[in-house]
Order: sequence, then structure tokens, then C-alpha cells
Amino acid sequence: MINTLVKKQSLLLSLLVLAAITYALQSSIEIRYLAQLRAEQSQAVSERLGAIRYQLESELTNNLSLINGLAAFIASYPDFTEEQYRLYASTVMAREPALVNLAAAPGLVVRYIYPIAGNEAAIGLNYLTQDNQRDEVLQVVESGEMVIAGPLDLVQGGRAFLGRAPVYVNSDDAEPELWGIVSAPILADTIYRNAGLLDLPGELAFAMRKAGNNVEAPAFFGAPATFDADSAVIMPLSAGGSQWEIAAVLPPSQLTGGNAIILLRAGSVAVFLLLSVLLALRYRQFESNRVLKNIIFRNERFLRAVETVSQVGGWRWSRGQFVELSTQTRDIMMLPRDEASVDMEGFCYSLDTRSAELLQHYITQAVKLRQRMDQELELRRREGRVIWVHMKAEVVGVDAGRVELIGALQDITQQKKVDQLIEYQANYDSLTGLPNRGLFQDRLHTALLQAKRRSTRIGVLFVDLDNFKSVNDNLGHDAGDELLVESAQRIQNSIRSLDTVARYSGDEFVALLVDVFSATVASRIADDIVAAMRKPFVIAGRQVYCSVSIGVAFYPDDGDNVDTLVIKADQAMYEVKKSGRNSWQFYTTAMQLESEQKHHLYNELVMAIDNNQLTVFYQPIVDAASGRVVSCEALVRWPHEEGWIGPDTFIPIAEERGLINRIDLLVLRSSLQFLNELNTSLERPLALSVNVSPRLLHLRDDDAQEWLRELERETTVRVTIEITERVLVEDSDQTHKILDQLHEAGVQIAIDDFGTGYSGLSYFSRFPVSSVKIDRSFVQDLGVKSTETTLVETILLLASKLNIKVVAEGVETEQQAEFLRLNRCDFLQGYHISKPLSEQDFRDFVTSRA
Repeated sequence: MINTLVKKQSLLLSLLVLAAITYALQSSIEIRYLAQLRAEQSQAVSERLGAIRYQLESELTNNLSLINGLAAFIASYPDFTEEQYRLYASTVMAREPALVNLAAAPGLVVRYIYPIAGNEAAIGLNYLTQDNQRDEVLQVVESGEMVIAGPLDLVQGGRAFLGRAPVYVNSDDAEPELWGIVSAPILADTIYRNAGLLDLPGELAFAMRKAGNNVEAPAFFGAPATFDADSAVIMPLSAGGSQWEIAAVLPPSQLTGGNAIILLRAGSVAVFLLLSVLLALRYRQFESNRVLKNIIFRNERFLRAVETVSQVGGWRWSRGQFVELSTQTRDIMMLPRDEASVDMEGFCYSLDTRSAELLQHYITQAVKLRQRMDQELELRRREGRVIWVHMKAEVVGVDAGRVELIGALQDITQQKKVDQLIEYQANYDSLTGLPNRGLFQDRLHTALLQAKRRSTRIGVLFVDLDNFKSVNDNLGHDAGDELLVESAQRIQNSIRSLDTVARYSGDEFVALLVDVFSATVASRIADDIVAAMRKPFVIAGRQVYCSVSIGVAFYPDDGDNVDTLVIKADQAMYEVKKSGRNSWQFYTTAMQLESEQKHHLYNELVMAIDNNQLTVFYQPIVDAASGRVVSCEALVRWPHEEGWIGPDTFIPIAEERGLINRIDLLVLRSSLQFLNELNTSLERPLALSVNVSPRLLHLRDDDAQEWLRELERETTVRVTIEITERVLVEDSDQTHKILDQLHEAGVQIAIDDFGTGYSGLSYFSRFPVSSVKIDRSFVQDLGVKSTETTLVETILLLASKLNIKVVAEGVETEQQAEFLRLNRCDFLQGYHISKPLSEQDFRDFVTSRA
């Protein structure tokens, strides 16, 4: 043992010494090579940068010499003419394309410039009054030397260096006196191009910046980071009394040695490996067994750690037994740890019979077919607990016809629970536990495919709860949720086990009926649902009644896809709603045509409202005793290109689609404007009656306030709004609030179609009602049917006792009018007096009856 340890230490020491020597030699060679490479590269960059500096200085000096030449020309001929200046300047600029213009400023005021086209605004420019140029011009004057600035951005585009030189002329005094300055912009791009900066090699980074005053100015050409590079070569550049710095650097990739360094290092490694192999060969035989044992031990320890972390166990099956079982596998299968191997029965002892048979089947199949196994199995233990395991196996050997498997076993119970929860939440309604819309559509789609293949029939029921909103409003949303849960249960109990009920949205449910061989099946189920829902619900300790309306559509009769069947069942349901609710109805083609016509008419109605195409007619209301016109009822009409569309056609659509309040407001504004104008010409102003939708009393506060503001603006017209008895039956807080606000604004309230609904005396005490209108159905049977005649007499007598005014609608004969006068009816309205009239016809009618 001691001898082995000594040999091992000796080998390790030898390898360490060898590695150190190899590394030292390789590092020394690499450092010398890189130093030589960087020196060569730096020399090459310096040579290239020196050439660039020479070109830049030459270019700038050449252009500055031309500016100095202009200064010398003016100093020699201070009395030059404009033509002489133009001739000289054009000659100079023809020689040097980098010059943008040449300007001369005697007395520091620009008087001469070439070319003058495009530079007219510079003539007369006084440098001493220009804040942005005065200091630089004075610097030129004070130094007496040329100064070059820039590069600067030119107004006409591009960048340029700006050279300025003073001009001195001889005088009678001993010293020359200042004549002025000359200046010229030198195009930077031309200088750069001529100096070769625009076609530098791609691997050379170059930059240029202003220098001087110990302040590092930002680079105006190239990348600023070039100056900060460790291997950058920086050179000064001077011209025209100004200083710049230029810098160049090669990319770091060219300073690392590239393939040479890689080859050097690879060679060092190869040498070290070769020598190491020679040293290790002597030790290999002795160490091989010990190394193998250590590897096996480490692998086993690693695998145990992996098993614990991943909860994956390993196993081996051979000769009809599990001959190897990891600790994790034993824990999952609840096996004792002291048994070296177990048979199939022992392996499955914690499972019930069915689960044990299932597990045995898959392992037997893998052995028999000699193929890999990969299964997720739901297993039940003897005590009843369910676990999910993922079992995998591969065939690793076949010996004398015996197959050996090696596999893994993982407990995925928790993962399965999470997956099942996610799947449930994605496909089922959290409140009722029923399938949601997405799952229902999937099942309906699948049912359609099966029905097409088997030529069978399926049905779709669209179920909507009646008056569900009132439960939410009066008992709260918790009570509404409880009602939905109980309703879902009743609907579920009314269908067959092979059918599906789903919550579609809100208080809407849908049912899928498969294998519907006769419409009787669907009708029976619909009857059962209606009957079940008629029974009272006990919600929050109170009895609540909530019926349903059901529409039924069939495949293939009414449609062959998911959307069509649901839409048509929904349309059938709405027909039930319109006909009184609490029932069911099959979809028909006539319903579809009516729905399409309504949709088309709705679109046209929206356009008519937006384009102000609706018009208002006025039907006179006269005093029964005197026959004088005292008021009128505003009635909306729709002139259409195909003829007038009656209100009985478009008003119900407006009610259903939420347009009615816009129409009511349009009628109110138009009629108020008309009557306000008409009343100015009448001795006795007329009042106005406006028929409003029940939706007015369910408006949001801001919408209701718009009505009130409209009424308050027109205080000269006495307004009565007509509401139906159905509005008053609901008796909600919102109804009270709106009616009280209207009453306080001076608006009178009339009950329209009185006697046709749930007439009650309590209306007159609970609401600010000032008048009632007897429905035309009673008036037309006066003197013909005794019941109607008695009802009218009773209404008139009751109104007289309560001091309530009465308007009789639908008066069409003189006999009806006479009867109403004799029974002290206050006002008459109907075709006997006049049909509804346009504005001009109504004006003429009123004038003729004045």
C-alpha cells in the first residue's frame, strides 16, 4: 500500500514538473513571438499613418497656399476691380476643386465673393457683429497669421475646413495697415479622398481630432475609441497654424498571433501529452484496477444523487427477475432494501391486481417483441391511492434466447395532477363545472365528423335563462352564481348520459345531442329542461323563479358546421323570447331570412341615424270640448329609397340593437326646435308629447343627464314624455330616479296605452304621473263592445277623481269623439282630427284651426 502511494506520488510529481517545463518554454516562445509581431505591426501602422499625415498636410497646405495667394494678390493690388477679383478667384478655384468659395472682407465686411451665385446673402456681412464668428476673425487679425478652423457643417450641405488669412497693405507709415481678411471653406470629403482616407484597408481603424490647449477634443473622423486603444499609434498634424491629431490601430485579432499561436500551443500540448503517455505507461498496469474501481464508485454515487434529485430510479430485468434495483426504484415500488433481486410478483406486491397485470403486460411485451418500452402508467396501490409512473426500458442483451432489459422508473404523480388541473381549467367552467365554450365547440366538431361518416343526425340546444339579470340586480351576484350552478345541474339532469351540456357565456348554456334519430328526442329533452326550470329555486333563503327559452337546430337540416348550428339555435331561442319566453322552438328557414333582413335593415338604420335621414311628423292633439289644437305628439318616420319604412318595422330593431335612445334624442331635439320656432307665431303656444323607449329609464347617469340638459335648454315648450306601464311595473330605483329628475325639470309624465298592461292605481301615488292615454284598442270598440265601453267610462271617471288628464288615442269617427266629450275626456287624438303631418302641413293645420 505504501509502495503504491509512493509510486503514485512520484508519477504525479514527474507529470507536474514536465507540465511546468513545457508551459514555461511555450510561454517564453509565445511572448517573444507576440512582442516581435506587435513591433512589426506597429511599425507598419506608423509608416501608413506617416503617409496619411503627409497627404493631409499637403492637401491642406496646398489649399491654404491658394488662400494666402489671394491675400498676397489683394496686398499687391488693393485697388482691384470686381472683374479682376472674379478672374483671379475663378482661376484659383479651377485649380483646386476642394475650395467651396473665396471671400474677401475689406474692413472686416464681406464685399467680394466668388462664385456669387448662392452666396448673395454673404455680401455686406460684418464679422464684428456676428457673435458666432467675431472671436475667430479677431484671432486672425491679432495673430497676423492664417488660421484654419473646422471641420464645420456647411449650410449648403457637407463639412469643410474654414481657412482665414489677414491682408495687410503698405501705407505711408512704417508698418503695413490691416486691409481686411480673406476666407475660403475647403471641402473635408475632398481632402479626405485625396489623402486616401476613404479607401483605407478594412482592418485598419483610423480617427482624427482637434488638438491643443491640453484638451482632448472629440474625434470628427473615424471612431473616437481609436485614440483609447492600447496599441494605437498617434501622430500630430499641423497646417495653417492649427493642430490636429491622427490615430490608427489594427484590430486586436491581428495582434494575437492567430494560427501561429494556435499551432505553437497545440505543439506544446502534443509534446506534453506524448511525454505524459510515456510516463504513464509504466504506471498504467498497476493503477488500472484501482482507477476502474474508483470510476465505478463515483458513477454509482453520481447516479444515486441524480436519482434523488430527479426522482428517477433504475432497474435491470434478466432471467425472469429484477436483478438490480436502485434505491429510488425500491422507494417508488415500496420494496424492502435488503433483497438483492425480486420476481414480478414481488415487484408489484404494493399494487392492486389490475395495476400489477398492466405493468406485467408491458414488460412481457417488451421482452417478447425485443423492443424498447416507453409508457406512462396509472397504477393503483392496494390501499387505494393512485400514482402515475413513467417507465422506460431498452433491450441491452440477448443471451441464449434470454432477453435482458435495463430501464428507468419515475414517479410523475405530481406532474400529472398539475397537467390535469391545467387541462380542467382550460376546458371547464370554474363556477358550474360544465365544459366551457371551447371544449363544447371541440366536441361539436368531433360529433359533426362522426355524424357525416355515419350519416346520423345531431341536435344543438341553445338555452338562455329568462330574467336572470333581475336576480343579479335584486339579490346580488352571489345569488346569481348560486342560481347558475343549480340551473346547470337541472339542465345536466335533463339530458342523456351520452350528450354534453356546456356553459356558453353568462346565463347561456348549450347542449349537444348525438344520434338524434328523431326530432322527438330533442323535443322531449327540451320539454324536460323547461319543466325542470319552472320549479322554484331557493336562493339566499328566498324562492326565485327563473324559466328558460330554448332554441333547437339540427345537423344536417339547419347547418353543417359548428358556428352555423350554434347561431341558428340562438336565433330560434330569440324567437322564443319574443313570443313570451318559458318555452322552446325549432329553427326554421323563415327565421334565418328574417334575421338576415333585420341585420341588413339595422345597418341601413345606423347609416340613416348618422346621416340625419330620419324625419319627425306631428299628430295634433285637440281639446275635446273646444276642438282647439293644444298639443301634438312627435312621431319618427324613415323615408327610404324603396318607400317609407314604418316605425313598427324599425323601432323594434332599434330597441333590440340599442339604437332607440339615439332615435328618441333625435326626435326630442328636432321637435323642440320646430315647436320653439312655431310657438313664436302663435297666440297660444303648443305643448309637445314625446314617446320614449323604456331604455331611457335604464341609461347611465351621464346619458340621462344629456336628456335633462336638452329639456332644460328649451324652457319655452311644455314637454310630456309618454312611457308604457311595463316600465312602471319594474319599479326599480333607477326608474324612480330618472322620473323624479324629469319631473323636477318641469317635464310631465304620461302613461301610454293605459289599460293594456298591468294597470294599477298605485302608479299615481308612487310616480309623478300627470296624464294617461287610453289605448286605441278600447276607443275603436266604443259603443260596439260593452266591456270596452265600460272600461273607458271607468278610466275617465277614475282620472277625474284623481285630477289626472286623459288623452284618447285612435279617435277615428265623430261618434267616438262625441262619446268621449260626453264622458268628460280631456283631449282627443286620431285620424278623425288629423293623421300625422309633416312640419309644413302641421303648421298649416294649426294656422287653419286658430
